Amino acid sequence: IPRKQTERANFSDLQSQCKPLSLEDRKRVLAIAHPENFPLTRYRKGPRSERGLENETDCSHFVHEVYQRAGLPYNFRTTSELGKAEEFERLPEEAARPGDLMLFRGHVGIVDENGKIISALRTRKRKRKSSIASIDRRFFRTFRGQRYVLRYRCSNIEGEPSAEGRSTASEKRVE
Repeated sequence: IPRKQTERANFSDLQSQCKPLSLEDRKRVLAIAHPENFPLTRYRKGPRSERGLENETDCSHFVHEVYQRAGLPYNFRTTSELGKAEEFERLPEEAARPGDLMLFRGHVGIVDENGKIISALRTRKRKRKSSIASIDRRFFRTFRGQRYVLRYRCSNIEGEPSAEGRSTASEKRVE
């Protein structure tokens, strides 16, 4: 069986165990992604995993690791591959809710409660100590192409810890 068909079959089997993102899931994602949790994170395309998210990351690794820490697993994909991920539902930009991913041509970030995008950004002039920031969506107007939302479809895959079993010690509180 070709790999693509096997992945589809496996995801179809898991869909019966999935539920939409809850308010608690969204709050957990935003608490983990809060820029203050990453005061010294440098931007590095294709970061070395042994250095850890707190040291270096790029946008696709950042959102992947935040979702993993929030107990919302998906297989890592680059930004260009993320739009085709079966774990996410593709929606128009207007449908964005806190905790969703916003995908631009060549960039991805997490929508916060104010509609801004939390992401790892390359900083040319090191005015900020960290590359993790919450940026107004207007900044991304220079990114050509369509923008859209990716909403996580599967927040409770068998074998993964439930929301009650996850610890979030270093998270900022989202009110």
